[in-house]
Amino acid sequence: MTNGSGGTGDIQAVQRVGQLLALFTANRPRLTAAEAAALVGLNRSTVSRYFGSLALAGFLERSHDEPTAYEPGPLLVQLGAVAQGRRRVLDIAPRHMRQLSREIGLTVVLSLWGASGPVVSLVSEVGTSPILVTVRIGATLDMDSAQGRLFLKFSPDRHVITKYWASLDPAERARVEKLVAEAERGITHAEGPLGMSIIAAPVFDDHEIAATIAAVGAPHGDERIAAALYRTAYEITVDLAGTDLWVSQLPLPDDIPSAD
Repeated sequence: MTNGSGGTGDIQAVQRVGQLLALFTANRPRLTAAEAAALVGLNRSTVSRYFGSLALAGFLERSHDEPTAYEPGPLLVQLGAVAQGRRRVLDIAPRHMRQLSREIGLTVVLSLWGASGPVVSLVSEVGTSPILVTVRIGATLDMDSAQGRLFLKFSPDRHVITKYWASLDPAERARVEKLVAEAERGITHAEGPLGMSIIAAPVFDDHEIAATIAAVGAPHGDERIAAALYRTAYEITVDLAGTDLWVSQLPLPDDIPSAD
């Protein structure tokens, strides 16, 4: 059947869009409908309609150098920047996380911003404690979690965050706002099981918050662990070229000299 939302016709259309977008590469940055049609074996008028719709949606745009050709549009550029930024932090952070985990003897977690909140994306379990406290990769954290509060404070994704605030009743919103205020210092704490806590800090790249890292299972009020976590978040930020943004938002770690 091809009728209705989610039918085979919809699936085929998505597959064709994927095929067409995949034709654009570094060596082939622009294409006409005729060229694309020849490459994928579709009718030229069909490809022309797809290209027109993709241009209206911002995925493609008309080439300034060749008016009959198309090239990646602003939405693809935006998505590419997001994907590249995520890849960078996922490549850079593990070394720092392992070092921190060995230093503090605890599990260290890195989360990225997902469609509806922070998503656990990396876990380092090099801790030496006989009891291992960890978090499942792929888990979506609550917005009022230690890491969620940092995204509420620093994330530019106003659409999702505004929807979240609007979903809370006045009493709950006041409670979460009080928790988010803690994020202004760059360190957040949340209560965990058995008297333990989760401590989190933000990681910035050169234009926004890129991730958050957290130590899981810390003794409540352990300032040594908080300081080590904060320093590690800053070190990852430096590797992501986010130093200027960090300095504009937060104080430097105590053991990092000021540039002044």
